[in-house]
Amino acid sequence: MDVFARARRLVNEGDARAGRALVDSALAAATAGSPAYAEALYWRGILSEEGEAARTDLLRVALEFPLSPRASDALLRLAQLEFTRGDRVAAQRYLDRLDREHPGAPSRAAGRYWTGRLLLEDSKAADACVALRDARRLASASDVELINQIAYYARPCDVIEMEARARADSISADSARKAAGQRAAASRGKWSVQVVAYSNRTDALALVKRLTARGMDARVTPTKPWRVRVGHYVTRAEAAEAARKLSTKRSKALVVEAEGR
Repeated sequence: MDVFARARRLVNEGDARAGRALVDSALAAATAGSPAYAEALYWRGILSEEGEAARTDLLRVALEFPLSPRASDALLRLAQLEFTRGDRVAAQRYLDRLDREHPGAPSRAAGRYWTGRLLLEDSKAADACVALRDARRLASASDVELINQIAYYARPCDVIEMEARARADSISADSARKAAGQRAAASRGKWSVQVVAYSNRTDALALVKRLTARGMDARVTPTKPWRVRVGHYVTRAEAAEAARKLSTKRSKALVVEAEGR
């Protein structure tokens, strides 16, 4: 058993003074700036009984030894310390650094778990579920305790994600309907051709029937006099060409703005 495992065992068994003395001895024996020094500094922070002293040692590991295998663990521990004392902003800052600077570190799974917890406390359930899903994907199969913790906090996520998908589908459907309406309105065009106006609606309907049989988009306006109109043209020039073709010696067709505009 190495010196740090012995020190941790002593602390856990209640002999904290002896455990910390072992770590202090290892730190004094290590060359400053060496991997052994970073390891001892990390364990002194972990086993410290003073929160501020622990933060100081762990922050030194994270800042002075960024390439140490313990740097990511130090950031995680710092986040947990800040979470415990209620400073969620500081905790999130350390978790963001862990995620950004150590993407391949084993401790990143726990980091995403703690990020999920922070987001839940901030009522950001959808973002929390993303973080917890990441945590479950990254967690080692052998880390049963972490997996159980993730599962506990992720319980509402299935419902939250289902509701989010339903909202997204509804928004998408509304957008599609609006786009279809806009396309339909654009395709109808602003201009029509007024073929003739009648005082008798029956005569107007008879003409519409004949024009429709010829494949034309014919209709009767809703109020008297009963105007027979054809088409919805995008440009006035198109309407004018249609009016020329529909004019006769007895009746000249007119270009008008389509009704309902």
